[in-house]
Amino acid sequence: MLDSDFNARLGDFGLARMFKLGEKTHHSTKELAGTPGYMAPEIFHMGRTTAETDVYAFGVLALVVASGRTPWNQNNHDKKYGTNVIDWVWGLYKSNMITNAIDPKLNRNFDEEQAQSMLVLGLACCHPNPYVRPSMRNALQVLMGEAAPPSVPFEKPAFMWPVSKPSFTELELSFDGEDDNTDF
Repeated sequence: MLDSDFNARLGDFGLARMFKLGEKTHHSTKELAGTPGYMAPEIFHMGRTTAETDVYAFGVLALVVASGRTPWNQNNHDKKYGTNVIDWVWGLYKSNMITNAIDPKLNRNFDEEQAQSMLVLGLACCHPNPYVRPSMRNALQVLMGEAAPPSVPFEKPAFMWPVSKPSFTELELSFDGEDDNTDF
């Protein structure tokens, strides 16, 4: 996480590890390191992180914070929506019940429009195609109430590799509001 001056204040130490090996202050590894549930699917094919994989991890974090669930819970199989928080929230979104994903400990004491915006933003950040994910700048604008959440399809798209950039027509549809699935 970044502060208002964009200085790092919180990091996922599953992705960045610091070791003291003799006089060395860091250790490089070729092994894939990360926290299960926060890693974008393309990391397993590319073997490295990008700005888009960071957006994905932020999306998972947004869903985890809003729902009070862990990103991946193998002990709590939801037969209807799956075992990870992304599939669970996307299933609720598809059923037009996305606010049911909000942490029940809040006792429905939240602004429903803000909750929907946060959850839809989380789903947009977790889109299987990294080229369709919003930028962190756009995510911040949504969180600040300066922009509407990006359009998200009701059906979660399948992850495909190699990933292709969306065509101009697909981008035009997603930004002109005609294909907007986020009715609040």
